[in-house]
Amino acid sequence: MALVFADRSERGKLRFTGPQRAWFLHQVLTQTFEDIAPGEARAAAMLTPHGRMTAFLEVVATEDALLAHFEPELRSVLPEALSRYVFATQVEIEDATDDMGLVLVAGQEVEAAARAVDATVHPTPSLGAPAAYLWSARAAVPDVIDVLVARGARRASEDELEAIRIAHGAPRWGRDMDARTLPQEAGIDALAVHYDKGCYLGQEAMAKIHFRGRVNRTLRRLRAERPLEPGAEVTRGGERVGTVTSASDGRALAILRRTVEDGAEVVAGSVEATVTG
Repeated sequence: MALVFADRSERGKLRFTGPQRAWFLHQVLTQTFEDIAPGEARAAAMLTPHGRMTAFLEVVATEDALLAHFEPELRSVLPEALSRYVFATQVEIEDATDDMGLVLVAGQEVEAAARAVDATVHPTPSLGAPAAYLWSARAAVPDVIDVLVARGARRASEDELEAIRIAHGAPRWGRDMDARTLPQEAGIDALAVHYDKGCYLGQEAMAKIHFRGRVNRTLRRLRAERPLEPGAEVTRGGERVGTVTSASDGRALAILRRTVEDGAEVVAGSVEATVTG
């Protein structure tokens, strides 16, 4: 894939500072943070006591802060939800959405391109392909983009980025996972859930699923000869087995019953499709 970029500065952004910033996130999110080192990036979810997701975010460590970004629709709920757990913890949470820019870069030689930019490099799994977010001052975003263009990158549309994400089976908050979703259903548990750390909100539910059971539905990829549509009901043999959550032309992601095997022929809306994994 050729080098591409997109300005995603509209995403929500938080800056965590203070001596207990890593400990704080360690206590309230599904991922481990106490051992995170500058330059490291980790994805995490925030859960209800029953294990349903209330948010998904990506975090990178710098020398003096933890920077987190998330979908714009979470701006109105996530900062407040995190603040409720501060109590006497030595952490400060600052909304950095307006102050900081965020440019997504993906494709061949993404690491070299990212290093050429004066920005904090935040590797991301959000496309399911090599990619990174570049944090900078909001006013410096045009300079970041100029450097990327000089290295041969071209601006990608959101539709193009969605096509890449869907083809690689990478879930996205607000599309393939929301407040009704368990992390295991979206397939992010290997990426964003640490099963060996201590207690956190929703930890008991995660442990029960991981060690004693399984979820009844999972995120899968579909392929068809005709365009697929988000929200379409997926049936097999006339029986409802799931719903399309994201789509790009003849490729889609869908939450399907666990019993639907790879290679199964299904109907999404009125379109015949194949479950590809």
